[in-house]
Amino acid sequence: MKLSVIILARTTTDELFKMTCNCVNSLLASENNIEMEIIIVESNKDFLQSDYKYLDCVSIIIPKLNFNFHKFLNIGIKASTGDFIALCNNDLIFYKNWFSEILKVKEHYPAIKSFSPNGILTDHPFTKSHVLGYKVRTHIMGWCIVATKDVFHRIKYLDETFDFNYADNDYAMTLKRLNIKHAVVNMSKVIHLAKNERNEKKFNVGRTYKDLQSKVNLNVNDLPDYIFLDDYKFLHCDNKSLEDNIKFHKKWGNPKIYYRRNKIADFLIKYNLGILNRYILLKNI
Repeated sequence: MKLSVIILARTTTDELFKMTCNCVNSLLASENNIEMEIIIVESNKDFLQSDYKYLDCVSIIIPKLNFNFHKFLNIGIKASTGDFIALCNNDLIFYKNWFSEILKVKEHYPAIKSFSPNGILTDHPFTKSHVLGYKVRTHIMGWCIVATKDVFHRIKYLDETFDFNYADNDYAMTLKRLNIKHAVVNMSKVIHLAKNERNEKKFNVGRTYKDLQSKVNLNVNDLPDYIFLDDYKFLHCDNKSLEDNIKFHKKWGNPKIYYRRNKIADFLIKYNLGILNRYILLKNI
């Protein structure tokens, strides 16, 4: 059994280099009997001219392209040779036997093809080894996803439309549509060091339709009406987030359609009819 671990990094400072080294070192120390392949997809195009050097066991890929979260992960996926592939941020700390715990669940429940570790440290025992689901930040942790390699062949790799925002949401919807089971594994411990704090920006409630349309770099003639609702005005202060939100809902349906489709899809999954979700969760593009 071989595990390919793909880590996205941008090594431009001592602090970032140390963070990625800590990630790699904890990964190597986490398992004793697992064959690992570690691939860093590096965003710093001048990395080879720098003084930063990773361990010899680490392969470095430096794409000539500008950074795109899914595109860079796809580059790593295509270069990997493992039976399982882990898609990782570089600000992770891996705990002992994190992947072995995933393998235990896979052995007992072979129908599950995609996994996320549990990012919560606790002394209290879990009543379940895993929890099935597709909810982002509850079941699917975008900073660490592990899947069998055939998953990426089946989904035709990751959609490179999503260069950062909504990447995990799109992965979740793709799995659900194709009835590929995903689970968070409770005894698999990987800690994400990034602060999980919402940036409470003050948004300009007075931004007009014309103003917003001029800021969004999309080939759309009309902005969707929902972005002017109070629940979405937080997007007005961040042009990129606004643009990515529109891309996501253009693919999977406006918020109302998206919500209704998901309710039906969850009902079908509950009664083992998830195979019908390929017709319920129709992609719009």
